[in-house]
Amino acid sequence: MSIEDAQLVDQFLNGDSKAFSAIVDKHRGRLTKVARRYTRNETDAQDIVQEAFFKAARSMDTFRRDAKLSTWLHRIVMNTGYDFVQKDKKRDLVGFDAIDEERDPTFSFDPTSRIEVSLEVAEALHSLSEPQRDALLLTEVAGYSALDAASILGVAPGTIKSRRARAKEALKSAIS
Repeated sequence: MSIEDAQLVDQFLNGDSKAFSAIVDKHRGRLTKVARRYTRNETDAQDIVQEAFFKAARSMDTFRRDAKLSTWLHRIVMNTGYDFVQKDKKRDLVGFDAIDEERDPTFSFDPTSRIEVSLEVAEALHSLSEPQRDALLLTEVAGYSALDAASILGVAPGTIKSRRARAKEALKSAIS
């Protein structure tokens, strides 16, 4: 853990709320990128990040200093995102009507035109095992190196590489 992160954690645990604001400012950007992979829009991604920071603030005293703060926060965002997806699956998508382009020309762009492809990709991603999906999303979407992804998931870098390769093959088969 960086000295700055360690100091911020200590300051927060000693009652300095500005220290937590500094933690949020420092890590929000990368954590938002992670949250985006669980959502359909920016608002939901921000909600996931906010909820994850609430969880982190409430449990900062359980943070083990043998890991990076960014890794710990990343895992909280991943778990919060997973919870969001599970809750979202239970929601009903009733009430969406087709867009009537003839009534209002401002709706001439149909945002649902590519929904079939998006749904196919999302379904293929969800068909992967969680370890494969995590390895693929961390390296290909969030931009982490295999070494950093391995640290986040607590596995060897070679494991990340093989999981990512198997995930890519499974996606090719599912989408083709």
